[in-house]
Amino acid sequence: MNIEKRHRFWYDNHRINIGGIFVDPITQKFLGEFCKLFEIDEKKTDTAFEHFCNYCCVNKENGIVDIKLEEISTGKNAQGIDGIAIIVNHKLVTSISEIEFQIQNSRMLDVNFVFIQAKTSSSFDNTLMLNFFEFTKSFFEGDGSEFTTSEIQNFFEMKEFIYNNAEYMTESNPKLSMYYVTTGKWVDDKTLVKVKNRNEKELQNLNIFSEIKFVPCGATEIQSLYRGTKNMLTAEFKFEKYIVMFGDEDSDSIGYSGVIPFSEYKKIIMGDGDSLKPVFDDNIRDFLGNRNPVNKAITTTLQLMDKNSFCMLNNGITIIAENVQITGTTAVLTDYQIVNGCQTSHVLYENRNLDGIEELLIPIKVIGTKDDITRNSITKATNSQTSIKPEQLEALSDFQKNLETYYSTFEDERRLYYERRTGQYRLEAIPKTRIVNIPQQIKSVTAMFLNNPHGVSGNYGTIVKAVGNKIFNANDQKILYYTSSIAQYKVERLISEGVIDKKYNKSRYHAMMLFRIYVSGKKVPRFNENKMEEYCNKIIDTLFDEEKCKSIFMKIIEFIVAQDEIDFNDRKTFERKETTDLLLNKSAELKRYIDGQ
Repeated sequence: MNIEKRHRFWYDNHRINIGGIFVDPITQKFLGEFCKLFEIDEKKTDTAFEHFCNYCCVNKENGIVDIKLEEISTGKNAQGIDGIAIIVNHKLVTSISEIEFQIQNSRMLDVNFVFIQAKTSSSFDNTLMLNFFEFTKSFFEGDGSEFTTSEIQNFFEMKEFIYNNAEYMTESNPKLSMYYVTTGKWVDDKTLVKVKNRNEKELQNLNIFSEIKFVPCGATEIQSLYRGTKNMLTAEFKFEKYIVMFGDEDSDSIGYSGVIPFSEYKKIIMGDGDSLKPVFDDNIRDFLGNRNPVNKAITTTLQLMDKNSFCMLNNGITIIAENVQITGTTAVLTDYQIVNGCQTSHVLYENRNLDGIEELLIPIKVIGTKDDITRNSITKATNSQTSIKPEQLEALSDFQKNLETYYSTFEDERRLYYERRTGQYRLEAIPKTRIVNIPQQIKSVTAMFLNNPHGVSGNYGTIVKAVGNKIFNANDQKILYYTSSIAQYKVERLISEGVIDKKYNKSRYHAMMLFRIYVSGKKVPRFNENKMEEYCNKIIDTLFDEEKCKSIFMKIIEFIVAQDEIDFNDRKTFERKETTDLLLNKSAELKRYIDGQ
C-alpha cells in the first residue's frame, strides 16, 4: 500500500460520527471547542458547522474581528449559501447605515464580498458547487425578487447600495471571495475543476469585480483557518537602522526608533492574501480616505516618488507591542497595534504596487510594554497634535480599568469580561459571547439608559460624538454599564437560540430600553446616584430569572411588532427617533400588555 493510500485508509477509519455525519477527530475537537466559545448547542451539528466555517473564513479575509455569528449567517431556508460577509474599507459591515458612515468618513468604497457554503459531507459535490455558483450569479445579476428570507434581503440591499454608489470606488471594483467548505479533501477532480473554471469565467464576464477568488476548503484547510483565528498577532521584519529610545532588555518597557523600507513595513501591516492585518483597532481614528487633504498630499508625494520628502515630512508610525524582541537585525513583534499612523499606513497600502515603493524609508517607533499607563500615555501623546476630541480618548481613561475590575466581581453565569484593549482575551478559553468591548458597551448603555436605541445602529464613532460626556464619567455607578451589557447578552442569546426570530434582531436595542422601563420604571436615576444600585439590581435579578426574562422579552417583541406605525421591512425604522418616541409614549400600555391587564 503506497503512502497516499495509507493516509486515505487512516483518514477513512478515524472519522467520527456526530449527529449522523462523519468528521475526523481534529475537526471534531475544533468544532467542539468553537461551540463552547460561542455557546452553541453541539447537537445542532449542521448549524454549528456552518457558524464554524463562516467564522473561520471571515477571519481569514478580514483578520481577527469581533463577529456576531447571526449577522453573517444566511439563515435556515437559504439555498446554495450559508454565510455572507460584506467588508467595506476593511471593516465588517452589517447594515446600509454602516456603509453610509464609511462613505461619509472616507469618501471611498473598498469592498470585499465573502460568500461561504459549508457542507458536512465528506466530499465535494458537483451539484452543490453548481448551486453555490448559481446563487452567487443570481445575487449579483438578479433583481432580488427570488430572495425571500430577511437575511438574504438585507445582504442584497447592502449590495445594491454599494453598486449604486460606485462613484466612490476610486481604486477598483469590489472583490469576490468564495469559500466552499466540506469535511473531505479537494483532489482537483476534473469535473469539479471544469465547473469551477466555467462559472468563475461567467462571473468575471459580469465586469463588476476586480478579483474573483474561489477557495475549496477540505478538513485540513478549515483546521488551518481555525488555528489562524487563535493566533496572536505577530510580525517579523528586518530592523537595521534603529536606536534605543528608553529602557533595556530587562525593563518592563523598551522603545526603539528608526527607519525601515516599505518592503519590511508591509510585513507589519499586511497578512496573507494581500489584505491588511487587524492592527488598527486601537487607533483612535479610522482611515479618512484618499480624498482627505492630508492623505491626498501623502499620495502625491508617493506618486512623485519623492523619497526624501516622505521621510522628512511624515510624522512616522507608532507601534505598541506586548513584546518586542530584536536579535541582530531581526525584530519580532507579538500582540501589537499601530496606535498612530493609521492614515499613512492605509495610503501606503493603497499605493503598494507603485514602482520604487519597496525602497521607500518609513520612520517608525516601536514600544514594547505590558504596562497600561505607558500604553495610554504614548497613545495620547502621539495623537495630541491632531483634532482628536477628549471623548475619543475616553477609551484610555482610568474609568475603563475600573470598569474591567467591576465586571470581574461577578461569577459563574453572571460573569462577563470587559475588554479594554483589543484582543486582550484572545488566547483565553472563555466564551466570546461573554466578552464586551468598548464599542459594544457604548452602544448598550446608550440604548438602554439614555433612551437612544435609534442612535446606535451605525458606527460607534458617531455614537461617541452624540453622547459626548454623558457616559464614562468618574463617579458613574458602574452597575449600570454591566446591566446594559447583561441585557444585550440575554436578548442576543434568545435570538441566536431561535426563541426570538432573527428577523426581529434589529429591534433588540429598543427591546432592552423597554425591558428596563418595565422592570424598574421610566425615570432613570442620575448615573452617579446611589439609588442607581437598587434600580439596576431589580433589572439584573429579572434578567437572571430565565423564564421571566424570556417571557418579558418575547412579550416586548410582540408588542413592538403589533404597532401599526412600525414596519420591519423598512430598514430605517429602528434608526428613527420617532420609533423610539412612539415606544416610550406607549410604555404604560406595554406594562398592561405584559401583565395581561
